[in-house]
Amino acid sequence: MTVRRFHAPIIPAVGGALPLSPEEGRHLVRVLRLHTGATIRIFDGNGREHEATVEQDDPRHVIVRVGNPIEPVPPPRIPVTLAVTLLKGRKLDDVVRDATALGVSAIVPVVSRRAGAAPGAGGRHLADRWRGVAIASAKQCGSAVVPEVRAPLAYESLLANARSGDALRILLLEPSAEAPAGTSRTGPAPLTSLRTEPAPPGAIVAIGPEGGWTPDEASLAIGAGFRPMSLGHRTLRADLVPVVALSILRSVWDDL
Repeated sequence: MTVRRFHAPIIPAVGGALPLSPEEGRHLVRVLRLHTGATIRIFDGNGREHEATVEQDDPRHVIVRVGNPIEPVPPPRIPVTLAVTLLKGRKLDDVVRDATALGVSAIVPVVSRRAGAAPGAGGRHLADRWRGVAIASAKQCGSAVVPEVRAPLAYESLLANARSGDALRILLLEPSAEAPAGTSRTGPAPLTSLRTEPAPPGAIVAIGPEGGWTPDEASLAIGAGFRPMSLGHRTLRADLVPVVALSILRSVWDDL
């Protein structure tokens, strides 16, 4: 029998009472139809997970009793920050869901020249929605870690923030993209070529919009230490590229 999992950002000591959030409480009672005495699991999004027992099943105020800690699914050993440009409609919801399942440590939505205007004050509400998507994905895939999902960031700010640290910086280019100034005329190396290199301590992967990065954006990124790379010869949908790229990296680094 499947034991249902619920998110609680703060978990008290074993034996303590924990009120679930209104959203989690309604889901427990009205959707999953669990009641007093049911055994569940709770996780805090930072790597802790516990057994718990439902003590009060009022959908307006669900309370569980914290049980013993359990060993969660281990996170990937190489932290990856996914920087992905804003996409049309709710396509970024799918990217957040799948990236969470593939174990990214942070997701940074990026405003680029071809990705539309910045969302302004609505950016914070979008980030809240994406965090909810990430929590739901972590619940489903068994992860006890929820990635940090940031508010939309200007492309130039992303590059400035990425200059520090020793993470591998990857700029994904489309196979048909014009080679940026100062790079090899043979085009960007495929991600699979990283198999011949030592695994990095961390990585930042920047993925552009439909139509790809502009030549100026690519040149700026290379100047900030990003390596131009590609997925190979195929041109994929912008919302599919992150899943493929992350899957390749996890496989190359034997970090699934």
